[in-house]
Amino acid sequence: QPPPATARRRTAPAMAAVHRPHSTTNSMSFSRGKRSPTTATVVHGATHGAGCGFGSVGGVGRPSSTPAVRRASTPRTTRSMEKQPLQYWNQQARNYDDNIFSTIDEDATGVILDVIRCHSSHDDCSSSSRCVDLGCGVGKYLPALSKHFRQVMAYDLSPKLVALALKEVKRKNLENVSVTVRDLAQVWYRSDPSGACFGRLDELESFGFGVMANVLIAPGDVQLHQLMLSNAQRSLCPGGRLLCIVPSLESALYVHQRCEEERSEGPYSLGSGDSRPSRAEAADLIKGVLRRSGVRTKHFLEPEFRLLASKGGFQVESVQRVTYHWRSELGLASDTQVPQSLRESPLPWDWLFLLHKGPLPREGASAPTVAALLPAALRERSESEGRLPTLLRPKKEENGARMTDSQKAFLSTNRPSSVSPL
Repeated sequence: QPPPATARRRTAPAMAAVHRPHSTTNSMSFSRGKRSPTTATVVHGATHGAGCGFGSVGGVGRPSSTPAVRRASTPRTTRSMEKQPLQYWNQQARNYDDNIFSTIDEDATGVILDVIRCHSSHDDCSSSSRCVDLGCGVGKYLPALSKHFRQVMAYDLSPKLVALALKEVKRKNLENVSVTVRDLAQVWYRSDPSGACFGRLDELESFGFGVMANVLIAPGDVQLHQLMLSNAQRSLCPGGRLLCIVPSLESALYVHQRCEEERSEGPYSLGSGDSRPSRAEAADLIKGVLRRSGVRTKHFLEPEFRLLASKGGFQVESVQRVTYHWRSELGLASDTQVPQSLRESPLPWDWLFLLHKGPLPREGASAPTVAALLPAALRERSESEGRLPTLLRPKKEENGARMTDSQKAFLSTNRPSSVSPL
């Protein structure tokens, strides 16, 4: 049985600083961590303050230009999030707030809260007012969800994280929130005497809105990701929506490139120093797997996740970026520590997909239009301008607009109805 994809980053056992997992808010996610002012960063052979790890506790970090001496640390036993996810996240519960970064709090533009508010509901007679948080961790999303939905159910793999979430619910008096242990990597809503482990059958298709914040990040079997999406899809009522955040491969490569250009240590490691990536790293990169703070993490291309979502029974309603400030991405204590050239660069991001559980396509349904097959940004531009992109428009001739043979062949092709727009 494959291990559940319940983590983002783990702690390296023999580094000068404690690596903070790259998690949003839950044990099925990753985060960017903070750097310690007492640790050292290796920048192409030189040591500078602010730590090679992404996160020791406390204090204002030393500016990156200030030299510091690498301190020895005592090796500590750390569970593997890939092989021992339950033990790993139970271990993270000891100092969760110091170790794990919250995407909903670090969201630079507030797009996450905007999506939640847009689909909020308190209708007593409708499933749209029920929300499910899949992989809640210590419950960073729960106050916002509690405010905007009549009832909220939250699940996480780790009993210790669930205990912390319950304390938070009690402390903030979130009376409409329930938190329970449940493994998203198991098939939900199956016949079971108690129904506690896999979901009661009366919960099937009973939620109008769901959240999966960086859950699908474990490298390996894509079928595991499909299973987790399938559990989310079966939890939602027809017409329900899922706010799904996944790490962006485009952003990861962009961040690594910018850090290399500035000769500054970044969160991603490809090769050692100036050496080329190993064969294993190259093979991982092709699969979208990068080491962030030493931990192998799955990242997605936008069209790649669109395809995965369609296989999970969803339609992509919209795609947005959850952007983070460079200080968060680099694990720095303040913006003043960010190199000036990076401050003016586009911000790093995760993908935010709003997925819609629509009706299954009917047999014999017509093929999608050309506009539906275009990327989202290009499709929106085409619709606003009321025309097709230049490459698909017929050439203008003296006797009127005519289509080339290749354009006629493209537009007349009968595409299967199961094809999803990429």
